[in-house]
Order: sequence, then structure tokens, then C-alpha cells
Amino acid sequence: MATTKKKIPYTQQFNPDFMKLGASIATLWPEAPVLQRNAKQHDTLGITLSGGGYRSAIFCYGVLRGLHQLGLLDKADYISAVSGGSWIASAYAIADNLEYFFELPGNKANLIEEGFESLLANPARLLEEAALTRMNNNYVSDLYGRLLARTFLREHGDWGRYNALNSSKLIRDKDRPFLILNGTLNFRRPDTFDITQECFEMTRLYCGSRSLGYLDTSDMLADDETIRLRDAIAISGAAVAFHLPGLGEEVSGHGLSREIVNFAKGRTGLSNPPQADRLDVADGGHYNNLGIETLVNRGCGYIIVVDAEHDPENPHGNGRRQKFEGLRTLMRRNNIPQPQFLLDQLDAVDEPVHLVTGNDKVPDILYIKLKSVSEFNKAAARQYYNQPGFLRNMFGHGEFSFDPQFSTAKLDYSFVEHRNLTELGTFIVKENAQLFSDFVGKSS
Repeated sequence: MATTKKKIPYTQQFNPDFMKLGASIATLWPEAPVLQRNAKQHDTLGITLSGGGYRSAIFCYGVLRGLHQLGLLDKADYISAVSGGSWIASAYAIADNLEYFFELPGNKANLIEEGFESLLANPARLLEEAALTRMNNNYVSDLYGRLLARTFLREHGDWGRYNALNSSKLIRDKDRPFLILNGTLNFRRPDTFDITQECFEMTRLYCGSRSLGYLDTSDMLADDETIRLRDAIAISGAAVAFHLPGLGEEVSGHGLSREIVNFAKGRTGLSNPPQADRLDVADGGHYNNLGIETLVNRGCGYIIVVDAEHDPENPHGNGRRQKFEGLRTLMRRNNIPQPQFLLDQLDAVDEPVHLVTGNDKVPDILYIKLKSVSEFNKAAARQYYNQPGFLRNMFGHGEFSFDPQFSTAKLDYSFVEHRNLTELGTFIVKENAQLFSDFVGKSS
């Protein structure tokens, strides 16, 4: 006889003591039974995949590939992903065969590269999806989700494109980290014209936010349907969106923004909750582009951060003069001092990996920054696909050229750019294999 999953009742919070670290915090959350596979007694381990559009998705894929090859990926308890990082985290979470998922064949595109090429080189697909998308308040967002699902969730065909986020048959978290996708919730509290923003957390089991509470994912409605996985990655990646105070108590979202039913309306015990019928949600990077706060809320004592934000390099002296905007915003929002020596350390030339030791309130962080690495450039220059073509021989003197900081908005990604970003991520992890192994080993 089939058993029926017991719904998670609405709750204002799972962790009453934000910023307290330790494996005991993880036991307060509904995913605690899933985390038992690693049986952490002292500290859990999380991985964050930042926003950064296509560039982030490809680079984060390379980092995950390196961790997988070192046998470290399945030792993580959580993956918290934002925007472009969410696209690849979702594809990883549903992959049936990880060896195939992480394969990089030398003579053809792999699973991820094929997905990008099929999306970007086929305008007829856009017209087809536009015609099939239902006309409602979420038309643009739903069309965007369809296209993302075609690219990243196609391993499961229509099952991956239409299935609800809460389906246990789609997301495999019994043998890999528990997936958290981050969006940004935009709402107005009664008697104020100001828009409040906070992190909107989406998982297979539950969705919600720290001030408005959490409820079972099956009860989270995106317009009039239960939220699907494709809705979640569209929400997390809806960078092209903006929000304005609307009529009455509404927030008017535009672009790729999405509406969900106000799950906090009518709840007792909340402090000044929004009263509108619907709430606006958009790109997680509008609030939390690194995905770290979500893991702190779950008590992770060790976090591997992959920062692939658009942060161009302007070499000067011993640094790259990168801005680290996501990290600065995180520190500012949580009233953490911004020591210049730390930012200077992270900005060091040719050092993309840095260990930042925390304390009883700040987790230990292994920070991976997307930046140029001269040793990788030397190795990659010998790859057949990096050989200069006719025009580069004439005008570029045939030199190897790779700029990993190209724009988030870039759409015409070539095979060479895909492959170099992937291999750069893998290269960084494997060149620092002992550091990663030691860090992961501390989580126990």
C-alpha cells in the first residue's frame, strides 16, 4: 500500500537563532532525515553557486565537476544556488548518471554545451514556446522558465519541464546535497510605500522566507498552480526585472518578475505582514547573489563559495582590482565589518582560492573567485580548440586569448568559451586538491 507524504505545516521559522552554527541547527529543518546520509555530528558543509548568468552556470559546472572527480561533492550537505548558479545546480540535482553529466568529450559538445547551443541557435524554439505559453500574469516569466527547462532540465524530457518542485521523483537528494534555490521576495507592509526585499528560499520540501515563514512546497502557488522546478529556476534567474509600488498594497513587478500567492496573508503571529493577494519574486541576486545567508540560516559551519559575478579585472600592482560586490553587500546587510586586508587578499593575482577562517558566529569559508589564472592559460593554450584562426593570426598575432569575466548578458557563447570556463573551474579545484580535501574533511 502506497504511503502518503505528510505535509509540512506552515511555520514562522525553523531556526529561531539565526547566526548560530552547528549540525544541531540542521536538525530543526524538514530536510534533517535527508542529511543523515553524511551523519554530521558537529558541523555541516554547504556549497554556494553565485549568480552571474550563463558565465556562472558554466564556471560553477566546472567547479562541481572538479569536486566530483576528487570524490568530495557527495560529502556536502547543501547546495545553495542563485540565478545562473541555480540553472546548473538544478541540472545536477536531477541528473541520473553523474559520470555522463560531468563528461567532457574531446570531439563534441557535452550535455551542458548542447543545451546552450540548442537554446541560443534556434529562434524557432522561442516562437514555439511563446505560442504554447498560457496568457496570464506570469506569461513572460513562464516563457522564460520553459526556455530554461529546455536547456537544463531536458534530461527528463517533459517530466522535467512540467513536474512540480516537490516531486521526489525528480530531485535526487538522497545521494547528493540538498538543493536550495534562492529568489528575491518583494513586498510592501501595511501603511508603508517602501518595498521590502528578502531572500525567498525554494526547496523540494518547503518554500518561504525568514520573516514571512515557510510552508509545504505543494501549497506554494505560482499564480494558480503549484510551483514547478522550472518556475523556481526562472524566479532565481530573473535578473531582467524591476519592481515598483503598485496600487493599494501591491508591488508591481516587470520584466521576468513573477507573482506568487501571498502565503503569509491571514497568518497570526507575524510582525506587520503584507496584505496583498500576490507577492512579487525575482532574481535571487537582487538580494543575495552569493547564496551564503541561506546556509548560515541552516547552521553550516563550513561553506565553499563559488563567486562568478560579473567582476572585470583591471590589473594593478599585486591585485586585480575586482569589486566583490556580492560579498560587500552580504557583509553590509549583516553588519559585518569589511576589513580591507581581507578584500585585498581575495583580490590577489593568480590566487582564485582563499581560506577565510571564521568563529563561533561566522562559518569557515573556502572562497573561489572567477578570475584569470596564468597556469591555466598556459595549459589551455595547447588545447586544439584554442588554436588561433585566420583573423586572429592576422590581427591578434596568434596569441591565446581568454577573458573569463565577459558579461553576464552575453548570449553568443562559443564552444571555446564554454569549454574554457568549464575547464578553468575544474582546474582551480584540482590544482588545490589538498586544500579542498582538508576543508571538506573538517566538516564532521
